[in-house]
Amino acid sequence: MNWEDLQFFLTIARSGSLSGAARVLGVNQATVSRRLASLEQQLNVRL
Repeated sequence: MNWEDLQFFLTIARSGSLSGAARVLGVNQATVSRRLASLEQQLNVRL
C-alpha cells in the first residue's frame, strides 16, 4: 500500500469532496481521483 494514497483518501474524507481535497493538497482534482482509484485497486474495494 502506498501511504501517500492513504493520505489522499483521508484528506478526501475530511474535506468531504474530491475538489475540496484537491484544494487542501494543492493538486488538481484528476490527481486526487487517480490516487483514490489506485488505493481502491490495491485494496480491491470501492471507497
